[in-house]
Amino acid sequence: MTILTTSRTRPMRSPAGLPMLFLLVGVGLLLAWWGGYEAAHAAGLAGTPGTVKVGSCSVIGQGKTSYIGCTGHFRSTDGKVTDPSALVSSPLKLAPGSTLNADRLGAGDYGRISLQRTVGWFALLLLGLSMAATAPASLVGRRATPENVRAARVGNRLGFVVLALFTGAAVFGVMAFVLSFTMA
Repeated sequence: MTILTTSRTRPMRSPAGLPMLFLLVGVGLLLAWWGGYEAAHAAGLAGTPGTVKVGSCSVIGQGKTSYIGCTGHFRSTDGKVTDPSALVSSPLKLAPGSTLNADRLGAGDYGRISLQRTVGWFALLLLGLSMAATAPASLVGRRATPENVRAARVGNRLGFVVLALFTGAAVFGVMAFVLSFTMA
């Protein structure tokens, strides 16, 4: 005795799958934008780059929220912007008279220009890109049926390329994150 069926069986899909995928992509794009913005400032590519001639350094705050802040005279690289009372965070207490590369983000807002900060924010950028790349990889993969064999082959190749980019971004993001802690 044989049983004939005319309808194909399909796996059940979760109704929350697609919204969660879009949420993952949205969070990934937000992290990529934030990491890129901060990495550009940490590298001196955005804002007004210059140097701060350190007048004094002291510990600001108490406990876990404390940091070393160095005050001094900021001068932009083009000489157009100066600020005699610039405050920049520093990983170490610097001697008066030493210089510190800084980026003027706005009126009275300064950030240190360093490779360590740039690499750390670049890691966040890569993490965001890898999160955002999961959507095309999951949406493009198709199963081959007699009607869409060619489209399935193209989709699977594109899915593989996106997955390879995702893996590369994740690996380099982890490497950049670890490297940001090892640099002085």
